[in-house]
Amino acid sequence: MHASGQFWVIFILGVVLKVPIFILGWVLWKAFRVRDQQNPPSDPVISRMALCAYCGSRITIGYDAELLHRQAVLVSESTGEGTFDVESRLIRSTVGQPRHYPQEPDFCPDCGELTSWAPIEPIDLSGVALTPGRRG
Repeated sequence: MHASGQFWVIFILGVVLKVPIFILGWVLWKAFRVRDQQNPPSDPVISRMALCAYCGSRITIGYDAELLHRQAVLVSESTGEGTFDVESRLIRSTVGQPRHYPQEPDFCPDCGELTSWAPIEPIDLSGVALTPGRRG
């Protein structure tokens, strides 16, 4: 009878008490997946342009992460330097250009107002055929 009691103690400690932990983990995982699907993360590493809502001043926000990473890999392969170091320098030089910000500034660099920025959608000109002698 003593061995049967040990089995039930091990069974309760090993299985029954862990089931709620697994259920809680599954519920949290499912909740995070639903939240991520409802609110897709905004990618701050895609370069985009924006206009000041007050004066129309144009700025560039972010940087093209894929392009800079490819450039960093090429440079690091030819120089033997670490890809992370090269990519860090490329990002600093890109964001250090005039009117280029890693994220939207609170104040417009031209009018100085506390502003909101209106994004400018990129224009796809791949389907437009330009004829010689004719502009845009």
